[in-house]
Amino acid sequence: MPPSKQAIEDLRKIISKRRGYYLNPDAEMTDALLESLLVNEERYGYAFCPCRLAAEVYEKDRDLICPCDYRDQDVNEYGTCYCGLYVSQKIYKNKGQITPIPERRDMPPSPNKIWRCTVCGYLCARPSPPDVCPVCGVTHDRFEEFHF
Repeated sequence: MPPSKQAIEDLRKIISKRRGYYLNPDAEMTDALLESLLVNEERYGYAFCPCRLAAEVYEKDRDLICPCDYRDQDVNEYGTCYCGLYVSQKIYKNKGQITPIPERRDMPPSPNKIWRCTVCGYLCARPSPPDVCPVCGVTHDRFEEFHF
């Protein structure tokens, strides 16, 4: 059975609270993507990106669980993530166009660094710090490389 409209709206509210990120202003497309995330969460036990095929093994799919590891770089370079759920502020305000995005997953992996938000302590592993801390909302310049 497909997810209810209420479940889709609840997920929209949860995602909309993530600081510094915008959902695609095309409500029909966004609802379809949110519905697919809910279906995948029910099917696999995790919200796997709806625009790709799942291996159905968490460890193999982990980089494509929404929000995927490639979201920030795609939004920064192309104005939207690969599936189109997240968009840049420019796209959100209808001041830019969505263009095709190359698949990053097949590219050789680059070694990730660990970044720590100096304000709240949030940690993430990626090539560069996020533009905005998803916990406290400070900008990327408030992150430092973290060493164990």
